[in-house]
Amino acid sequence: MYVVLVHYTAPLADVDALLADHSEWLSHHQDAGDFIAAGRRHPRTGGVIIARSMSRGQLDAVLATDPFVVHKVATQEVIEFQALRTIPELADYADHLTPAE
Repeated sequence: MYVVLVHYTAPLADVDALLADHSEWLSHHQDAGDFIAAGRRHPRTGGVIIARSMSRGQLDAVLATDPFVVHKVATQEVIEFQALRTIPELADYADHLTPAE
């Protein structure tokens, strides 16, 4: 699983001008099952995306199409983790350790 931290690099007016396109992009990837959750950071310096387990290359390809990135108003920091414990509603997203781990 991944936590993606979005960091704004442009004034909020520039970010807001792309907000509708970014929201549509988020909805598309949530509907496709790529993203589990997404939202704004407080204070409003960027956002957070929780992405399901997939190859890092696949995630990078998805993230590269974010209108915020395409128009250079934000950067993304990706944190990969194993979701070893989840609430029951997220059990389908849980990772399992293999004996070698």
